[in-house]
Amino acid sequence: MKITKFVLITVTMASSLVAHGVNIFTFVEGDSILCQCYYNDGSPVRNQTIEAFRSSGVKLLEGQTDDAGYFKFAAGVKEDLKVVLHAGMGHKAETVIKASSVPEVMTPTPGRRNDSRKTVQTSPETIGLDEEQLRRIVKEVMEEEINSIRGLILRQQRSVSLTTIIGGIGYIFGIFGILLYFKRRKQN
Repeated sequence: MKITKFVLITVTMASSLVAHGVNIFTFVEGDSILCQCYYNDGSPVRNQTIEAFRSSGVKLLEGQTDDAGYFKFAAGVKEDLKVVLHAGMGHKAETVIKASSVPEVMTPTPGRRNDSRKTVQTSPETIGLDEEQLRRIVKEVMEEEINSIRGLILRQQRSVSLTTIIGGIGYIFGIFGILLYFKRRKQN
């Protein structure tokens, strides 16, 4: 009976630890980096500290996530960045953004054109929309696509794999083995 209680308590504690893990997901949005921070259950990490470090280890910036678990910043440098989320009570997540993913740092030089890329000149009038309508449409479409991708990622992270189940069973047998070892040792 005591062993059954011990196993029940252990499994309950283990499942609550998994439920409170934190995740950070970063992606480039225009010339900025957007961080989405959430717990394993999908709820946002609200008003918690987030830091960005240069590849040299020097802190680039520090801020707080908003009520939806987002934090947005302009990198200002084109190098690998480490982003660290501190979600309280020892919860921490970090990710590295490779320099190839960091938005270009545009520093204009007086009297010289910096952007060598060819662009197509289009005015909103040629499409039949005013600029505000066009911006709203593009923003809505992008938000829908981003939200569908986030949903896929969250569902993938929430799914319990066979490896996780077998690992949990292995831990339980290991704990039973240790308990039986000490019980036998005490009897001898």
